[in-house]
Amino acid sequence: TVYGDFDADGVCATAIIVNMLRQIGADCDWFIPDRITAGYGLNPDAIREISGRGTRLVITVDCGVTSVEEVELAKSLGMGIIITDHHRTGAELPACTILHPQVSGYPFPQLCGAAVAAKFASAVRREAGLDPALDEDDLDLVALASVADVMPLTGENRRLVREGLQVARRARRPGMRALIAECRLEASRLSSEDLGFRLGPRINAAGRIYRADAGVELFLCGSADRAAEIANELGRANSERRRIEREVETAAESARRDLGEQDPPVLVLAGDGWHPGVIGIVAAKLVRRHGVPAVVIALDGGAGRGSARGVPGLDLHDAIASTADLLEGFGGHAAAAGLQIRTERIPEFRDALGRAVSRMLGESLRGTNEPVDAFAGGSELAIGLAEEFERLEPCGKDNSRIALLIPSARITDLREIGDGKHCRFTVVSGGARAAGVCFGRAGFGVDEDTPLDLLAEISVNHWNGSSEARIQVRDAFPLPGRGGGDRDRTLQGCEAGEWWQRFDFAMDGDAPLERLRTAGDGAVAHRRGDRPDAVLDGPAEVVLAELVSSGEPLLVVTADARRRWLSLGGAEGVARFAGAGGDRPVSGLWSGSPGDAAGAFFQTVSEGVGLTDYESLLTLAGPVPENTLVLLFDPPASDLQKGVALSCGRSAYATSDRAAIEFAVAAAVDGHSLTGDLRVLFRSLKDAVERSGGGDAGGEELLEILRGDRDHERSPERAALLLRVLIQTGLARTESLGGARRAGIVSSEKVDLTDSPLFSEQERLYKEQVAFLRQSNR
Repeated sequence: TVYGDFDADGVCATAIIVNMLRQIGADCDWFIPDRITAGYGLNPDAIREISGRGTRLVITVDCGVTSVEEVELAKSLGMGIIITDHHRTGAELPACTILHPQVSGYPFPQLCGAAVAAKFASAVRREAGLDPALDEDDLDLVALASVADVMPLTGENRRLVREGLQVARRARRPGMRALIAECRLEASRLSSEDLGFRLGPRINAAGRIYRADAGVELFLCGSADRAAEIANELGRANSERRRIEREVETAAESARRDLGEQDPPVLVLAGDGWHPGVIGIVAAKLVRRHGVPAVVIALDGGAGRGSARGVPGLDLHDAIASTADLLEGFGGHAAAAGLQIRTERIPEFRDALGRAVSRMLGESLRGTNEPVDAFAGGSELAIGLAEEFERLEPCGKDNSRIALLIPSARITDLREIGDGKHCRFTVVSGGARAAGVCFGRAGFGVDEDTPLDLLAEISVNHWNGSSEARIQVRDAFPLPGRGGGDRDRTLQGCEAGEWWQRFDFAMDGDAPLERLRTAGDGAVAHRRGDRPDAVLDGPAEVVLAELVSSGEPLLVVTADARRRWLSLGGAEGVARFAGAGGDRPVSGLWSGSPGDAAGAFFQTVSEGVGLTDYESLLTLAGPVPENTLVLLFDPPASDLQKGVALSCGRSAYATSDRAAIEFAVAAAVDGHSLTGDLRVLFRSLKDAVERSGGGDAGGEELLEILRGDRDHERSPERAALLLRVLIQTGLARTESLGGARRAGIVSSEKVDLTDSPLFSEQERLYKEQVAFLRQSNR
């Protein structure tokens, strides 16, 4: 008799050994214990029942390594016993032949029960002189069991699952072919994900709420018609399992809220009437949702049967073992376990397990942030990248699919699917579009024009004979706030005293322009070359994310630093890409004036990330630390700007973002086209003069006029430029009395703005810059 287990691993292992025994001519049957009435592993009643059948030899699969007393009972009844298992051993081993990767000292100790069974079957066939090629026939079940039992897909398991998928895709086993058809899958495209989320749950559902040996019968069945009948039964059982699971999950969440614990180290939840067959699935969902280990206990009178799931970094078996004096029994491994407990001991067990988990995990207790493997966006989100990632299959535990962060993406064309439980949509990034799907949520709660950071996977989706890239979104994160009001002014360093200092500096004749040219010419003379070290593909936000995450000192140069700073979410928005180095300083500067602000800014750059624009950099190129990486986030609008940026730091990178080019064009126009802003400033000054009965504006009133409103706030340099043009055309005047500046209107006559050399210079600059941007970025 082959003594198995009721989960997918035990079912597959049972089928492998029974098939091998039939091949060598043995008289055999199998026994799968009932999950609810018998529980996991060997039990005395089952041993006696098997002996009563006339069994002479028991071979266990996926169980037995802790069953010391049960093995002795089997031997006393005249039966031999061989144990094949992979679960954690106890303090004492049964006194019998044991095949176990850890006990046997096998070089890869993390095989599933079916893989151990396949090794045993291979050895027996070899001794019996059968064709070694028969071993390959077991690999489809080994692959299914390895993925369904959440074994790490590293080392030998990777090879076993990869080769097992090849066998399963051929679907020569009638039961496998019928199960694939029941799942409405194409056999030739079967993936590890299909094993874990489509096939495995149907086999497990039989053991949870139906008859576990239905899976064994399915995989040993030689009739296609009978296999189809069993597969259909399993499909119905899985649907019923999902219904029961939803009920228990809802009750478990209610029990969690009733406990009223704030951030508990572990969830231990119990309830009467909870179906024992689904508590493991519910525990796993609670772990994913709340980020802590979970134990879900189904109560029946004074006794409880529990299922536990852990988190990365925790040996769950060891944690539960530390509470063994409170339990009636337990077993399992580092990631999952089962236990029996008296109802009255649950509160004490909750406290004891919480202390054990806190002690074992320490500060990493709530380390629930998923790691990001790479940043991606724009045209990268295409089938070419998806096909490259396919070569990394099979993926699963400890060999996860590549986790991509798609910065500042947008979700459009969203529609619910699966009775409102899931959704489909289009992911828009950097002008490129890709099909997207998210399981377990019906939407993201934002408007279509709202940017989001998406944590996602990319895969090849085959549909109706065509293939396309599909973005599977795991989670979505709103970007940090765009800033507003006084916070924006503080970010600029524009408190009243410094604002006036910068304004007065910019009012100093033509000195600012001359300084720009002088500094720029010097920088161009010493630059490394005419091109950046590399032009990085993808949207500018993706390139920025990659460089910020590198941890290197970074200077980000833009066409309009203030607008970019706000659109990226300020310091918090830029720092979100820093990962473990998220505490590095981040600063923005859009002032070409010298002083303490510039020194503090470049100190920030030497330690973290700084963002400025080309015009500010023209006068500040000297202090840039030599080890700095420089990112030309937007393209430069002149050879002068390019030369200064390329002269900075250790390495310079540019983006190929077409949207950044348009932003730079708009910045050139907005920065140097003065007509509209001149009218606004003139009217504001005129209104102030009229309110005062003809006197000039000064003090706080003048500061507010020059700054403009919060939606169109002017920098001190911009305000000085506008006022100087009004003075040059004879429309305004200004004077400084006792250190306080005043300004007013001289004339309301219509004038030709080109009479101002500054105005003409600005008009020429923006036209030249627009032409340069259009020409150099074709």
